[in-house]
Amino acid sequence: MKIKNFDHIISSTDFDIIHREKTHLNEDIIQSSELNFENNGTKTRIKFELAKGNEIDESDFLFIPETNFLFYRGNIEWCAFDLTNKSVVRNENATQLPFLERRNNVILIYDDLYAESTDLKAERIDNVPIDPPTESIDYDDRIEFDSPVFGKQTLKLIK
Repeated sequence: MKIKNFDHIISSTDFDIIHREKTHLNEDIIQSSELNFENNGTKTRIKFELAKGNEIDESDFLFIPETNFLFYRGNIEWCAFDLTNKSVVRNENATQLPFLERRNNVILIYDDLYAESTDLKAERIDNVPIDPPTESIDYDDRIEFDSPVFGKQTLKLIK
């Protein structure tokens, strides 16, 4: 994985995927980043068009080698890229920088206001509302959240 961040918008030629970041109302897209990713001889080049002050780094990505999917967490969004088909499979809103985690064959996405579980191809298993401060108990097949606003919520980890 090679990343280059630029303080301006770079030309859009020769990219496999172009991703325009979701922004707050008053933000303008004024800079960009380039991601070059290679796995098993397959190369993918992704251009990120970003708001001022936003850059990407390796900690923003979670690669799933079994499916050749790349999960990305942005400032107020998360995405899943299918590197085989060079496409954006999911592009979802978040209230702030979400947390991505892989647990066996499940991807967990935590935001301040929701938790989602997906399979390794970003297909939703479950999504539940949460609100901080939230306590959670992890089980093999679910995560139970308890938050002051939404009460007890159970996030399924198996379809």
